[in-house]
Amino acid sequence: MSSYEKTLKSLKEIKSISSHLTALGKVKVASEDTSLNQAIDSLVRELQHAHANSKHKSTPTSLENATAPEAKALLQYCIRAIGSKKPEWQILAERHGWTPPKA
Repeated sequence: MSSYEKTLKSLKEIKSISSHLTALGKVKVASEDTSLNQAIDSLVRELQHAHANSKHKSTPTSLENATAPEAKALLQYCIRAIGSKKPEWQILAERHGWTPPKA
């Protein structure tokens, strides 16, 4: 399962904000995609702020339909990456100028 699929799966799961933070941290450590990691960092900052100010810290929630722009951006990034049908290494290589060899 790619980092994009793991991220999307995590965002869709219904769990506490603390559990979401842990899962996103694990994906970030495993991924070499700096754009994905930056999007995760943005959402983590938002979730930490929301968690610190919440009276319902253990209430399970899904981030799939979150209204925070950071959550929407991360979801869209992962959906686009998965939709490209390319492995993570190829997405990163193409971002750095690599092109597939011509037949």
